[in-house]
Amino acid sequence: MSRTQRVGAHRSSASRRTPRWVILLCALAATIVLIAIGLFLLDRLRPQSAPSAPVASEAAEVVSDPGQVAPGVDASITVLDQSGEHELAAGVGQALSNAGWNVLATGGSTGGDVERTVVWYDDESLAPIARGLAQGLGVGEARLSDGRITGTPITIVLGADAVGTAPSAEPQEGGAVTHSPTPTAP
Repeated sequence: MSRTQRVGAHRSSASRRTPRWVILLCALAATIVLIAIGLFLLDRLRPQSAPSAPVASEAAEVVSDPGQVAPGVDASITVLDQSGEHELAAGVGQALSNAGWNVLATGGSTGGDVERTVVWYDDESLAPIARGLAQGLGVGEARLSDGRITGTPITIVLGADAVGTAPSAEPQEGGAVTHSPTPTAP
């Protein structure tokens, strides 16, 4: 009996093997996809905070009540008229005094008539009070001055926009303002 041995009959002569770089590239792509899916799922599982409203800028503080003025802060006021309206400064000064503000003087101004009312303040710490006064007058704007304009740290210069708009009270005889006592902090 003769036996013939066949060696390698089950193997084909042509190699159809996939190159190793293709296998590595597929494994890398699968890894990247799985990592991306994992990160997405982790992000979705993370507790979400309530969306906050965008803050464009901090709202400016306004002190509109003389009782809110800190003790020891000199917030005395002079009211000047540049609107051309007779006794407007005295009437506005009286209304502010009646409301509890410390109005020390009222009078006309020699600068001529102006259109817009301005509440001038000579120190940055008085800005909230000046904004509150402008708000209470219903006209004008608060502005920092280069220095003290009058004998008081706050000077209101009434313009034509204040006529018929700014609160006014009947001044005492001769245009003098009846001063209310300086308010005390609560």
